[in-house]
Amino acid sequence: MRIAPDANEDMLLPLVDHLKDALRQELRGGAYLSTVQALQPLKLDELVLDLAVPSELHRRRVGDEIITRMEELSSDYLGRTIQVRVSVAQMRLETEGVYGGTVGALNDRRAEEVDHQTIDLRSQSGANTAADAPVASQGASTVEYTFDNFVIGGSNRFAHAASVAASEAPGEKYTPLFVYGGSGLGKTHLLKAFSHNINQLFPNKTCLFITTEEYLTQFVKAISTNTVPAFAAKMRKLDVLLIDDIQFIAGKSGLQEELFHTLNTLYDLGSQVMISCDSKPDGINKLEDRLRTRFSQGLVVDIQPPDVETRMAILQALAERIGFWLPGDVAGVIANQISDNVRSLEGALLQVYARSNLFNDPITTDLAESVLSELLPTSEIRISVDLILGVTAEVSGYSTDQLLSGSRKRALVQYRKIAMHLAREMTNHSLAELGGFFDRDHTTVLHAVNSSQDLLGERTEFYQRYMKIQRTIQEQLRLAE
Repeated sequence: MRIAPDANEDMLLPLVDHLKDALRQELRGGAYLSTVQALQPLKLDELVLDLAVPSELHRRRVGDEIITRMEELSSDYLGRTIQVRVSVAQMRLETEGVYGGTVGALNDRRAEEVDHQTIDLRSQSGANTAADAPVASQGASTVEYTFDNFVIGGSNRFAHAASVAASEAPGEKYTPLFVYGGSGLGKTHLLKAFSHNINQLFPNKTCLFITTEEYLTQFVKAISTNTVPAFAAKMRKLDVLLIDDIQFIAGKSGLQEELFHTLNTLYDLGSQVMISCDSKPDGINKLEDRLRTRFSQGLVVDIQPPDVETRMAILQALAERIGFWLPGDVAGVIANQISDNVRSLEGALLQVYARSNLFNDPITTDLAESVLSELLPTSEIRISVDLILGVTAEVSGYSTDQLLSGSRKRALVQYRKIAMHLAREMTNHSLAELGGFFDRDHTTVLHAVNSSQDLLGERTEFYQRYMKIQRTIQEQLRLAE
């Protein structure tokens, strides 16, 4: 039954009041004040509740878990499935004159007004998406990830071109489009940019972005609730299916069976499929041959680590996104010393920015060299999550068990965030794998990393703790040489 527009408008304010009242009871005071209190109602229609926050920092603090909880509360309140989206409303990056070499003033070229920039905070599948209703393309993309802001170089040019071409003619050129490469090289960016392009060019097409972990979760839920036929039917009606990190399907025979039949149906319907992986189809362990063949049936392209020129361009783009000007010689220093992936580049850049911001130092090559000398390992010994946890425990005075516990003691939570952040920066583990190490789901790890990045630039005490743990890790590596 279609709900009249004026009925949705009448329900908007009562619904948001209900959400705030419920979450005020569920969240601790500080958590509520820093996340939910600032939410403002924008729009409610049959499927989506749009909310606004005053800044990007607020948007990141809301996080996946609160979004999911608001969807549950909204759906119960209205009696229909609701997706919640949060946007940054009228965000203005202000400048204080011409950039003078410090982070105290933002680059004039970055000053712009963004009006109601809609951001889907999650990986687009959501808690109810796969089992209850596939996300339409309108809600399946995020404006943070587009083809326009994907930095192109020799290492990724073919993958980018293939993704653009397939998104402009979904189901007609390359399906499935299989993109593989190491962690942190931009595969997820391409998937989300694909979704964004579908939204812009084909607003009536249904498009779902989902991680393999989330696909498995929804499949298991369907089994437990005896709704597998409904789950399968909805997945097989999609116009576009985008699956991230397909390597995690290894050994999961039930999900492989389900996915195989879904891909066959979508292929027959002329739907578009795009898949990302950390290896070629032939490199996925414990994968059925028929599924391996299906993955290889379309176009298989790879993404290699970026060359130095591309790394410099990526650093400049990241700095612009953060909101400061990065001198070319500083970008060169970072790009020449960090060559493995984009995530490592971003981590180094954030540390340079944090050091400059906290101590009001100009961003120079000397500052970058100083930060990198502490950041980069001097040993070829592999940095493990166990090493990071052990050093964090040693420095903090908490045990490893305490760091992995559910305790919400403030100092302990900060050290836990630092450990997750360092594990993300210093190892090649995916978010899902890190979640396994820390006994949490991948969204919790992502939220902790984002929160740590914010605190590095805001709190001197947090920065000093972070740097002490990082230096201790490097010292232990040097001693082990």
